[in-house]
Order: sequence, then C-alpha cells, then structure tokens
Amino acid sequence: MKIAFVETMRGFITPKSGPSVPVDFNVRASGGAGGHFTLEGVVHAGPWVDETTCEGTLDLSVLPARMKYDVRFKSVEGRPLRLHGAKRPSPLSPVKSMTVLPIELSDERGELLAAGTMTFDLTELPGFLASWLPRPSRAHRQLEARRIAVARLHLLSPSPRGGEGWGEGWGEG
Repeated sequence: MKIAFVETMRGFITPKSGPSVPVDFNVRASGGAGGHFTLEGVVHAGPWVDETTCEGTLDLSVLPARMKYDVRFKSVEGRPLRLHGAKRPSPLSPVKSMTVLPIELSDERGELLAAGTMTFDLTELPGFLASWLPRPSRAHRQLEARRIAVARLHLLSPSPRGGEGWGEGWGEG
C-alpha cells in the first residue's frame, strides 16, 4: 500500500568554523513498501543555499528502531550536498525521540561540513496527521506549489547548475 505524508523539520547546524546557522526542510514522503519512502520538497541550509528543491529517502526499521533521513540538494554554487541523520524512537522518551533529529551536512566526497539538530514542531502535528489521509491534503498542495515556485526561480535565475541531474556527483552506494 502506497503511503504519502508531508513533514517539516527545522533547526540549526554548526559549520566546522563559525556560528550556528538555520536549516530546515519541508518534504513529501511517498512509498512505504518495506519501510522505504522517497522524499521530494524544499530545503534551506544556512550559507550553502537559501532555498532549493531537494530529494532523498526516508528508511524506517523496527530492529533497531530507526528513522533514517537522507536529503540531497545542491548548493548555490551547484555543489552536491547531503543532509542526513536518524531518529531513534524510544518508549522511554517517545516525544523527544520522535521529534528530534541529529543531523550532519556533508559534501559529495562525504566530508563533514556541519552538524546539528532539527526538530519537529508539535504545533504542526494536526497538519502532519492530516497529510496522511488518502486524499491530497492542504499540506501536499502547499508543498507542491512551493517546490514548483522554487524550481522555477532557479530555472529563471543564472545558475551554475546548468542541466545537471540529481545523480551526478554521487557515487554508488
């Protein structure tokens, strides 16, 4: 059975040198077979990119209990970047373990650029839950409109991205 929902995470990452900077993503997760979801949406990551489209994966596992996020996007210079981390659900701390996501930002070579934490805002829980309904929710429509607007903005502005595909710059595995 195919499942889809919309999730927003926000937080701060600290580069190797310099102060913490804001980071967030708003993604639509779809799929669900075997605990594997594809992600697409928009991301903002401090000085690396103001706002751009992103794609990635969310993998859920029961043993060990884990929700592994991998969000890929390109910097303003066109450099492939990866925001990745995992939630580790725990019955001893259910709210914190489901709303806090320790993250790392790395480049295409795997070099760590920054690390930090993102959180899910519980005031957004009603919209998140509504996005699980079988019909397209307001959250799905708003995210799709935002993703299209961001993609159009990047197509209209001069950019070193050119015609590069998402797969370029990422090794196998």
